[in-house]
Amino acid sequence: MRYFASNRSQIPAQSGAEFSERADRADQDGWAARPDSRQSESKWQTEAVLATLVDSVNCGILLAGTSGDLWTVNDRLAEILGHAPEQLRELIHLDDVVSSVSPQFANSDRVAARWRQRFQNGEAAWDELEMLTPERRVLERYARPVLDQYKQARGWLEIYRDISGQRHIESRLFHSERLAALGQMLSGVAHELTNPLTSVLGYAQLVRRRAKECEKETRHILEEAERARRIARNLLLFARGGMSERMRVSLNEIVERTVAIRAYELRLANISVELDLDGRLPETVADPVQIQQALLNLMLNAEQAIRQARGNGHIWIRTRQLSASRVAMEVADDGPGVAPEAVLHIFDPFFTTKPAGMGTGLGLSILYGIVRQHGGEVSVETRPGGGAVFTIELPKWSPEAMTEKLYVMGAEETPARAGSPTPRKARILVVEDEPTVLQLIADVLREEGYRVDTVADSLQGLELARVHRYDLLICDLRMPHLDGRGFYSELAREQDPLQHRLIFVTGDTLAPKTVEFLRSCGLPYLAKPFLVEELKDVVARSLEKTDGAEGEEPEGYPFHRRHGERYEH
Repeated sequence: MRYFASNRSQIPAQSGAEFSERADRADQDGWAARPDSRQSESKWQTEAVLATLVDSVNCGILLAGTSGDLWTVNDRLAEILGHAPEQLRELIHLDDVVSSVSPQFANSDRVAARWRQRFQNGEAAWDELEMLTPERRVLERYARPVLDQYKQARGWLEIYRDISGQRHIESRLFHSERLAALGQMLSGVAHELTNPLTSVLGYAQLVRRRAKECEKETRHILEEAERARRIARNLLLFARGGMSERMRVSLNEIVERTVAIRAYELRLANISVELDLDGRLPETVADPVQIQQALLNLMLNAEQAIRQARGNGHIWIRTRQLSASRVAMEVADDGPGVAPEAVLHIFDPFFTTKPAGMGTGLGLSILYGIVRQHGGEVSVETRPGGGAVFTIELPKWSPEAMTEKLYVMGAEETPARAGSPTPRKARILVVEDEPTVLQLIADVLREEGYRVDTVADSLQGLELARVHRYDLLICDLRMPHLDGRGFYSELAREQDPLQHRLIFVTGDTLAPKTVEFLRSCGLPYLAKPFLVEELKDVVARSLEKTDGAEGEEPEGYPFHRRHGERYEH
């Protein structure tokens, strides 16, 4: 700070503390007692107040005269720019500041030219500056002339604010909104995939049963279709949230499959992978797709850490049993490791130690969420000799952990339950707007001996349900004109017994609205893409309930109401 208050005053003013000291000295010298020193005393007080104010605000401030000679720069400006306060105080002219500071900014030549031009024009202006050194920051600058009571320019003022934190939060919010939009898009994509996948899975199973000579080929189709089904459901999980699909899985198999996925890229990066898998490792209860994603995130994290440190490295993956109820999977690398101050935040969303543009900060937070949803734990520690070790703990499989029936690809067909009667010639109405899914359901049920009527228009389906007697109704939940909810509501309003003999088919069982409806009505449903065995099983169970309730049908059955009239069959 060269001069303060006026470029002609020649009164040095470097900080509020120095002004206070000068004011004290003036008091001690008796200036206040001299009649001719009242003006000087007032000026000293004004300067002391202004200097204290300038040094107290949390903004960088630069004041200069109309010719560019510096009046003051406060310590906060030096702190924001990464300079020692003494360095800026040694500068005499605004052009010296421009020459000294502008190389720190992105597009430095343009910044310097615009800086000088705005001062020469003497017009108020607001802009943002991207500072690259000594650390990346975003600065907000407001510049304007200092005007007297006659609106004449008497000086030049620049105010600087470090808005890096604000921009970081805005970036996170933008990223969250983008993720939400991505989730909506993925939900739509996944839902659209469920219909063709249902057909592929169903007809592949029918072909496999009818053409034994195509056993190998149909098995491949089924395996890949099942993989696509898992991906579609995982997309819905990402988009909607909710419970994942759990089954008995082998961690060793997941490790081997995941390593195979990255094997080629790791070889190109000169990174070797060593496996130490416990051959007697118990199975765990998990969603294999999500656990594979968790492991893949750890491998990618290790790969990027090694690449940042040097051109080659090693990754070690180990499985072991921790206790009678827990199994573990460890991923270690010989990269730079995790700094102690980063360990506490390593699983926080958007936290990343990677350079800008090399990560979203979501990989490890997604991993943490997956493991916690599975009732497990994840931790990180420094590896002896350098690098990091991530450990995932999961519960061991037990019969009590399984809460629902598992349909396993390639398993033998479900045997008929002992004592269950041969299905009678039940009549079933299928209402589904997707033609291939509609045909698949009809083909499977007709093969089982049922009489099946099909309709792709829900309004026509409602008319058929009113006119004919059906033992069971299978209805898609999402359809144009009249959806499954509306269909059910119409049956309930008319007190049609078919409202209790209904199976819903839906491609999105995770949407809150869908979940609430299915809970409230208490009716069975099939989640697309479903397997042939699942379809046959839910139909057989529903008809068994119908047969068990024979003779206890509500009054009026088999009469169905239509606009107040009765039709008897």
